[in-house]
Amino acid sequence: MYNMCAEHLATGSGPGLLWHVLNRDDRALCGRALNEKATVIPKGAMEREDYCRRCLNGVAAAVEAGPVGAPAGARGEERP
Repeated sequence: MYNMCAEHLATGSGPGLLWHVLNRDDRALCGRALNEKATVIPKGAMEREDYCRRCLNGVAAAVEAGPVGAPAGARGEERP
């Protein structure tokens, strides 16, 4: 299971959030050190929200690999 964490993102037109995926050790999958967790402010106050592509690629790779020891077919594989 993964958690999401947002960090403040400075944009040319105002504040924003950049969402990262955290592993069980509360480390971002992209390897970036997150010093503080951003707080979400009232609706409409954020100019931009975005997702860390490196973190999302890490999640995609984990999903593609599937559960360890899953039977054939559980990951979309054909049985012999």
